[in-house]
This record gives sequence, C-alpha cells and structure tokens, in this order.
Amino acid sequence: MLQYWTAILTEATIFGVLALGIDMIWGWSGDFDLSAYAYFALGVYMTIIMTVGKAKAPVEYVLGWRLPYLLAVVIAVVVVVAFASIIGAIALRNLRDVYFSITTLGAVWAIYYLVENFTPLFNGYNGVFGLFDPMGGKLSYNAYHYYFFAFCLLVLFLVYLLVQRLSRSPFGRMVRAVRDDERAAAVFGRNVFWTKYRTYLCGAGLAGLSGGLFAAYIGAFNPLDWKPTEIFVLYAAILVGGRGNPRGVVLGSFIVYVGFVEMTRYIPSPAARPELGPALRQILIGLLIILMLKFRPSGLLPERLGTDGTKVRRSWRTWFSRSKILPDPRQDDVVAEPASGVES
Repeated sequence: MLQYWTAILTEATIFGVLALGIDMIWGWSGDFDLSAYAYFALGVYMTIIMTVGKAKAPVEYVLGWRLPYLLAVVIAVVVVVAFASIIGAIALRNLRDVYFSITTLGAVWAIYYLVENFTPLFNGYNGVFGLFDPMGGKLSYNAYHYYFFAFCLLVLFLVYLLVQRLSRSPFGRMVRAVRDDERAAAVFGRNVFWTKYRTYLCGAGLAGLSGGLFAAYIGAFNPLDWKPTEIFVLYAAILVGGRGNPRGVVLGSFIVYVGFVEMTRYIPSPAARPELGPALRQILIGLLIILMLKFRPSGLLPERLGTDGTKVRRSWRTWFSRSKILPDPRQDDVVAEPASGVES
C-alpha cells in the first residue's frame, strides 16, 4: 500500500513541475498554450533514447546513446527549449488569444502524428522503452521508488523556489504588466514579444524537465501515453490551485492528480461497458473545471495583485505595530490650482 501511494505522489510531483511551467505561460503572460504536453512528451522521448543504448531490430529510434541519466535530462531540456523557440517565434509574433491557442494546438497534433507514423524517429506506435533503473542498479526495487520520490520532491521544491523568485522579480512584474495591458507596456518601452517569448521558453524548459523525470518514473513511452487532450487536466489543476500563484499551482496539482485522477479509478464499470469508468473520470474533471470557473475562478490560492503579484512584504516593525502602513511621507499632496488660473 505504501508503494502504491508513493507511486501516485511521485506522479503528482512530476506533473506539479509541468503545471508550474504551464502557469508561467498562461498565468503570467496570459497565453493559453496547448503545446506544452508535446514538450513534455519530447522530454520523455529524448531522455529515454539517450540512456538506453542502440536500438535492436525490429525496434527503431534515433541516437541510441548511453549517457548518464542526469546529463540526458539536461540535454533533453536544451532540445525541448530549442524546439519551443521555433514554435514560440511563430505563434507569439503576431498571434493572440484564440489564434495563438489554435496555432499551438495545430503544432502539437502535427508532432503527435509525426511521432506516431514515422517509425525511425521514436519507434512509431510501439514507442521506446528500457529505462528501468537510472541509478545503475545501486538500489533495490523498493528503495529505488522511495529514493526517486524524494528526488522528485527535491526537484519540485527547487523549481518552486525558482519560479517564486522569478514571480517576485522585476521580470515577473514586467510579464504581468504585459499580460494586463500590452499597449500600455509597449508605451513604457517594454518589448512585448521578447517578454512573452522568454516566458514561453522558461515554461517549455520546465515541461522538458518534467518529461525527463517522467521517463525515469515510467521507463517507457508511446503515443498512447500522451494524448494532447491530457493538457486540460493540467489546466484544471492550475484553475483549482490558483492561476498565477506558484503555491496554488502545486496545491492544485496534488488535488487533481490524487483526488480526481487516481481516486476516480475505483469507479466501477459494467462488464459490457469497460470504457464507462475512464469516461466518467473525464466527465468529473470537466465538471470540476466548470464549477471552479463558476464559483471560484481565482482558485483556492488566488494570485495577489500588487507591485509584484505577490503578498506585500512588511518590515519587522510593522509586525509589532497595530497601526496600518502609512503612505510615503515623501509624496506631497497635490494642491489644485484655481480654475481661473489667476493667483489670489
């Protein structure tokens, strides 16, 4: 039972990293991206084919290296970011709102069918496999799962700290300014395209990183494992937790993947309709999105709008004082001039 829950929490942790990347693109810059799951899948594929060695007939795939796992993950992230730079340069240049989403959706479906039908790339329908022990056999089967769960938690914690730091930085404030009003940001000298482009590449890099973690978690991957519609489960997690708030995104990931995706596996299905259980799971997730948009659109931990999108920090003196924060005394009151313009 402990191994079962360890596996579930490991998966939720991995998708928490992916959700943080998607939230940077959607929650920060306001771009509803539908290609992030393709970057995740590309990270999985690249990590596996760079660690399992050369393909043996009838299996076919490119590269076939035997690199250390951590080095393979780093290279996979670089490849994903390079690939995302092409899609981002096309989609972000002159496209906004639904046109941006349609473009990214077309890109992910093109990648999906290419991987599925072009066998020499990633072995087509059958996919790639063989990454069962990235630690090189130094741990037992049970110990490996606990160790890998701790490793994924550490990665999620470090990614959360990085994203939270970026959220409070001048870069995070600039991205939110562009999201709220692109024209006003451009008037004040902000490069709208470059701001969104950098945010897009950061989100794609986190998607590739989560894919590298998932490769070690599952050990194999094929097109049946990454339907592009899975992206909506991640958006449901962001909506539940709180769009634009890294802490809320992590919370929403665990709530959705543990409370809705995994617990709904126990929904009984009649023998004549075995597909009813999985269908009900999708219905419940869709119902969750509708209810959150209706009653709590800002999520459980909403984004705190302020100078940096986070909670205003107070000095230690204010915590021991019951008085409210006073306005800056250096800001003088504006005195209205007489309407006639003549001095009295």
